[in-house]
Amino acid sequence: YGWGPNPYYYMTGKYGIHPTYVQTMLDDVRFQTEDILAVIDYLKNTGGKHYNLSNLEAASFFYSGPAKGKWDPKELLQDRRVLLIGPGPGSTKYRRAIEGFIQNSDPVVIALNKHSPIEQDLINLRVACHPIRLLADYTEHLELPQPLVIPASMLPHEILALYNGKEILDYGLTVNEDSFEFYPHYGVVPNQLAITYVLAILASGKAKQIFLAGFDGYAPGDPRNNEMDRTFALYAAHDSTVPLMAVTPSKYQIPQMSIFELQA
Repeated sequence: YGWGPNPYYYMTGKYGIHPTYVQTMLDDVRFQTEDILAVIDYLKNTGGKHYNLSNLEAASFFYSGPAKGKWDPKELLQDRRVLLIGPGPGSTKYRRAIEGFIQNSDPVVIALNKHSPIEQDLINLRVACHPIRLLADYTEHLELPQPLVIPASMLPHEILALYNGKEILDYGLTVNEDSFEFYPHYGVVPNQLAITYVLAILASGKAKQIFLAGFDGYAPGDPRNNEMDRTFALYAAHDSTVPLMAVTPSKYQIPQMSIFELQA
């Protein structure tokens, strides 16, 4: 009663996937539509007839062993100003001001995942790490022109094979709750969020200044706000990190200034 038709449950029936996978994801605000579809697509090929929670928590297991990587971020980031472009509406609302700052100040511009609110030729790198998002976004990444930073040496072959032909920079990571550590080719981070991964990359790369645009935050009461604030606090507590500065409005507990003030 009250369910009505549901395309996710239809697909689990079609592909012989246990419906509890969909029920669990629908009850978890961290799973968006594209994440659910990516999980279904993954399970229809790997087998999801019997429910196993570890399949949904696989990202933690992918990055729980010894970290491996090949790319040293200092090659690009040392002593450079960096602008991170997040998925929030602020990066779209203040697009022209952000693009003006990039053209005038020449920072290294890094976008998270597939988000593209500004001109493509102004973005230097893209960063992603969550295996479900890598499954969901691979077709878009293949078409986007920027090199992609991912923990390539640590990903399952079936995910890495999807990115054949893409320019990849391999920076490793391992997930260890309450930890932030930075090394030349890998980082130790408290979760597998893209922002957490990129903060490790920036610290390892010895960036000079870090600005954030489009990190608006979530609705009041959304647990992701607490998770993000905890991530920023752990980062700030490390003695070898560069302070963060949000240049578009943000609900997170980080210093803020206007993108227009930055241009002055």
